[in-house]
Amino acid sequence: MRLRPALVLLPALILLAGCAPEPAPSPTPAETSNSPSPSPSSSPSSSATPDPVETGAQFTGAELVALCTDKTKPLAPDATYFSDMATTEYLGEKSLWFVVIPKTLGDQDTVAVCAIGGTPDAPVFELEGESLPSGVAEIRDELLAGTHDGES
Repeated sequence: MRLRPALVLLPALILLAGCAPEPAPSPTPAETSNSPSPSPSSSPSSSATPDPVETGAQFTGAELVALCTDKTKPLAPDATYFSDMATTEYLGEKSLWFVVIPKTLGDQDTVAVCAIGGTPDAPVFELEGESLPSGVAEIRDELLAGTHDGES
């Protein structure tokens, strides 16, 4: 006979379980800050990385890839460029955009590499050339160190 009271309590427990409060959502980083956000200052801090747009390098990724493709295409006119896989990186220390575009020529995988400065209206090529994919890091390091001769 103890089974009957347990059966009567079972629906009550199910109803109570449905009434339990849901856990609160996790706060976002903006909600966890109790202090007001700092107001923007008129002078940039010396430790901040400059914004490429503020430094006059207002290139878009597509512009950089097109410029690099046009400049390196004569080196291997039959190569197939993969512009959708290209990477662009702003090297703030040198005020240059480092552009790497994968390409193939026959069965050989290579990359076109460029270092572009200046402005979209007057781009300046510090480097244009080709490399094996494994040489990209070395070229970038040489650019940053100022020891690259401008050809790849």
